[in-house]
Amino acid sequence: MNGDEPVPGIPGAFIRRVGELPATLPEGEAAGFAAEARPGQLLFVVEGTGRFRATGGALIEFVADPGADEGKLRLFLLGTARGALIHQRGELPLHAATLVPPGRNAAIAICGPSGAGKSTLAAELSRRGWVLVADDTTRITWNGGEAVAWPSRDSIKLWRDAFESSGIDVSRLERVARDLDKYYVRVPARDTPVKLGAIAELAADGSGSRQDGARDAQHLPIDPHPTARHAAGPRAHRREGGLDLRHVPPSRRTNRDARRTCGHGRSANGPLTSLVAPVRRS
Repeated sequence: MNGDEPVPGIPGAFIRRVGELPATLPEGEAAGFAAEARPGQLLFVVEGTGRFRATGGALIEFVADPGADEGKLRLFLLGTARGALIHQRGELPLHAATLVPPGRNAAIAICGPSGAGKSTLAAELSRRGWVLVADDTTRITWNGGEAVAWPSRDSIKLWRDAFESSGIDVSRLERVARDLDKYYVRVPARDTPVKLGAIAELAADGSGSRQDGARDAQHLPIDPHPTARHAAGPRAHRREGGLDLRHVPPSRRTNRDARRTCGHGRSANGPLTSLVAPVRRS
């Protein structure tokens, strides 16, 4: 990655590789393991991968460690760092797979705990004609009348067993990171924002719930005038480059349903063979 690269789903925001970043933030506060925050900035370190700084909701800078896995770098750039930019803008980085059903003009965000199978379900829904908005972290904004979900990438990350259960050979797919047995699969995806119609919460035991987006969006932590602590960046655990919103400070006014949107699943939810488009390794 050389030069400025646009941040998916955040127009005007960029990722930049730099020669160095400070060891600490002046007047910064501890914001989780190996992370510091102050108004408008989040600095965090991932041992063996790199140092990252998200600033002003518009810029991610990073320094890669020697021999760092480019796949792991990208996970944290598009996960934790991108989520911090969204948070700094007073918007919601919702940890969910978000798709639009066939023939509909509103998206459904699929949330749930670890093991619920969000991404695998998203891939199967895509095979059935649903269109991806974002996998993992969805940027949610408020336009004054409704919640809006912004597009991210045109791929979903799935564990090897999700592919093998459908008889798919992963040897031709792009691996997410060297130490993760997880791979990208490309699917039909939107490139423009869409109304968020509902949030569906999965559960590992098969139960779940649905929250109507039009009714509950006003309670999401979207503030056009974020406080200094809003702008400091999320205090979040990092999971494969994603955000665990359960650890956002309680002052964020995050509602109960948004706080539970975390985790990553490995459950198989049907055949995936017809949707796989092998991605050449770069």
